[in-house]
Amino acid sequence: MAEQAKVIRKRIKSVSSTKKITKTMEMVAGAKLRVAQKAVQNSGPYLDQLRNLMREIGASGIDVSRWPQFEQRAGKRTLIFVLTANRGLCGGYNANLIRLGKKAYDEKVADNHNVELRVGGRKGVAAFRYQGVPFSKSYVDEIQDRPKPEDASFFLKELTDPFMKGEVDEVFVVYSHWISPAKQPPTLLKLLPITPDEGESKKSAEMPPLFEPSPEVILDQLLPLYLRQTIYAILTEAVACEQFARRMAMKLATDNAEEMVTNLTREYNKARQAQITKELAEIIGGAEALE
Repeated sequence: MAEQAKVIRKRIKSVSSTKKITKTMEMVAGAKLRVAQKAVQNSGPYLDQLRNLMREIGASGIDVSRWPQFEQRAGKRTLIFVLTANRGLCGGYNANLIRLGKKAYDEKVADNHNVELRVGGRKGVAAFRYQGVPFSKSYVDEIQDRPKPEDASFFLKELTDPFMKGEVDEVFVVYSHWISPAKQPPTLLKLLPITPDEGESKKSAEMPPLFEPSPEVILDQLLPLYLRQTIYAILTEAVACEQFARRMAMKLATDNAEEMVTNLTREYNKARQAQITKELAEIIGGAEALE
């Protein structure tokens, strides 16, 4: 009985120590999540306005074929960028992204595409390397908890240069899309070529908008801004989703540890009670034997 109580006491101490760690990680993830959410909320309206302006220019009847970003190519050369996290302990966040990235890769390969895979985040790099899926580039140090516009510019160049140089015919990004705290689905986004909104292009407004100096000049300046802001939104949303997933995972771990401590404490009390009862019985039995 004494040995059993000692073992249970050690387990209680160990679980309590783990509980402190998970609780601290939950609090840290919560603080980072608030910062990431603010970045998502700040960048969202700007990107929405850029998209609206792109739709209005597209609805004006402008010929977008002069810009290579809109060029629909018949080739089968595809670039897929899978964005994961550098750290784990965030539930199924990384696993879901890796699964979607692998599915997209396999589907393109099955369709006889020449696929170039690029991976962001230490977890994605390790997973694809373990699965034997070849990738041409990896980005680990470039993935930050607080993305900056400079980071978006870096990834914009990395992802658009192959398309602009004619090395690939389409570019896809796999990331976790922040919709709300209750919904962050893994998403496959087609970054290039840009597909005009069919609904807007078919819309015939009675009074089409007027652009000054001209739609062509505006679009020349708008396209780089639109693509960079799209990449920035992808980076900020990925960070927010990662921190939310980590906070929920650590909260669940903390709750489980607390429940385990409660159950172990109950077992410990029972073992101590049984030990005390046994000792009292031995004392009483010894006293009666002396009489």
